Amino acid sequence: MIVYNLICKICSVEFEGWFESAKEFDRQKRKRIINCPSCNSTFIKKSLMAPNLPTKNNSKKEIKIKKTVMNNINKYKKIIEKNFEYVGDKFTEEAKKMKYGEKEEIPIYGEATIEQTKELAEEEINVVPLPWVSTKKTN
Repeated sequence: MIVYNLICKICSVEFEGWFESAKEFDRQKRKRIINCPSCNSTFIKKSLMAPNLPTKNNSKKEIKIKKTVMNNINKYKKIIEKNFEYVGDKFTEEAKKMKYGEKEEIPIYGEATIEQTKELAEEEINVVPLPWVSTKKTN
């Protein structure tokens, strides 16, 4: 597959076109099969394109992004561990008690299976998965 940036010669609208090959683009252009999505004109030309070169997987930019994400996750983890009560495997039970007024509502976090999470969702108890594995011991 090849992707071209295309421009309508009539209304100057820019759009992308995906073609099997450069020959296929030329064939469709010659037969006036390619239409402008704005004015339906068949007067289309290729615009300047930057080559799509793959970058190395270990590029500095990608490493920097990963480090930033990990730093942000670690910051959120510290905030949650400081301000929320860890309830371990009793998360589902504690969340239900708070929902139904059996216990004062406080911010909690803990462990829940997928089935338990679905059960909480069915009872309209909002939960958010945390992006790390707990290092805390269960109750």
